[in-house]
Amino acid sequence: SATPGADGLETYGDYVFLTWYKGGKMERNVMLSRYNIKTGSIATIQFPHKHTGYLNQWWLGESHNYISVAVSPKDGTIHLLYDMHAYHRTRPIDGSFAKDYFRYSYSVKNAASLSDAEFTLDKFIEKPNSPGTYRHLSLNSGKPGYAIEEYSKYAGLTYPQFFLNDSGELFMNIREGGNNNGAYKFTKYDASTSTWSNFKNFNVLNAKNNPDIAYNWGLYGKLKYVSGKFRIGFQLRSANNNDKYIYQNGVYYAYSDDQNGFTDWKDHSGTPFSLPLYDPDKIKVMEPGDYVSTTSPNKIWIVLGFDWTVTEKGDIHIISEVRDHEFDTKKKLHTYKPADANEFITIDNFDGAQSIYTSGNDIYIIGLKKGRVFIKKTTGGTNNFKTIYQAKSGKFFSHGRIHINKGKLYYHLMEQGTGSARPQYLQIIDLDTIQEPFRVSLTSPAVNQVYFVDEKVQVSADAVDENGSVTKVEFTVNGQSIG
Repeated sequence: SATPGADGLETYGDYVFLTWYKGGKMERNVMLSRYNIKTGSIATIQFPHKHTGYLNQWWLGESHNYISVAVSPKDGTIHLLYDMHAYHRTRPIDGSFAKDYFRYSYSVKNAASLSDAEFTLDKFIEKPNSPGTYRHLSLNSGKPGYAIEEYSKYAGLTYPQFFLNDSGELFMNIREGGNNNGAYKFTKYDASTSTWSNFKNFNVLNAKNNPDIAYNWGLYGKLKYVSGKFRIGFQLRSANNNDKYIYQNGVYYAYSDDQNGFTDWKDHSGTPFSLPLYDPDKIKVMEPGDYVSTTSPNKIWIVLGFDWTVTEKGDIHIISEVRDHEFDTKKKLHTYKPADANEFITIDNFDGAQSIYTSGNDIYIIGLKKGRVFIKKTTGGTNNFKTIYQAKSGKFFSHGRIHINKGKLYYHLMEQGTGSARPQYLQIIDLDTIQEPFRVSLTSPAVNQVYFVDEKVQVSADAVDENGSVTKVEFTVNGQSIG
């Protein structure tokens, strides 16, 4: 069954790369497909290793086994990284992942643009001393000056994610530790030496070792490069189990003016701070729990519906959802800060979404409505979302993953169905050419047209509804209807 995974889609030149697992349940090999946008051809590599299930129990599902994919524009290498759910030598307890707790695969240089006939498994590098094995235990496995295994660096990791900066340099972010004691750390790929840098920590494990911090904490969100800067947005999961939150609380955001993200970090107002971060309150934006009533322990649930993005001009947009289990209420929040503003605005009657995106200076909500793709759009720094695309026919999908590059939406989708025969699809939509489904324009009088006093003025307009028909058009002048 081919499940679209987080970060499992990448674009490079005329190609779209997709990672997936082969069906059915007894196979589940790792698969990498490359689609040529211009020719429509698809080349696919099947790897010998497979989805291993939760705690190496192959018959159990494990959403953490998604496969992140990236291409370095600097040397055309392909990189695959598997979310291993913080496994290590004794997790699983039987030790079956003692030499398989971290999985990284990478290709020879320029493999990304080889012909379809040459796009084959042998272009990926085998693990040293392990013919036929393409899973490496470290990012620099066996390279000159590096060991095959560096356990202390690569054990207990989860949530991998690749991204590029404006210079085309490749980075990878991952979380070390667990849910309420976790740290984000990231590394940079050097195409000239084909090696990854030492990890840089955004925050630390065991934060309460600092005398000013009362509890350890972990983070759920993303570190990424968007609109010209390194940025991070997350919700916090505290080790304080007696507060009113069941899991996460808060919304936190910061950015760096360093193209490598190693230095020059600031909160949303531009106040600087140093890495690693010990005190998350330095970058706190708002508290979703303030929008519900309960104050009782373990009654506020803030897990789904959190995401964030920033436009090119600097409008910050954050969405979140909060549920009050004591009073059975739920609110969906849109928190945003226009580029020229000093404070955030929070709307608590937001329609809601799972993800939010940007292209240029516009903000998009993209998802599935009754199994079909929809897109809503607003100008950055506003909350005026309008539907600009809604599929009315075609296949129904159960879920998908989204990638946006150079104004184009790449939607990796799974068709609705049951069992192992659930095909994947890729839908590509040019966001810059979508016409609003309803639009109106005044055709008379013309802009800057001059009339004499008491002269009759012909008033007319064109009105179009892509999803139906227009039954009435009303004209008003200074708020008064004229027909």
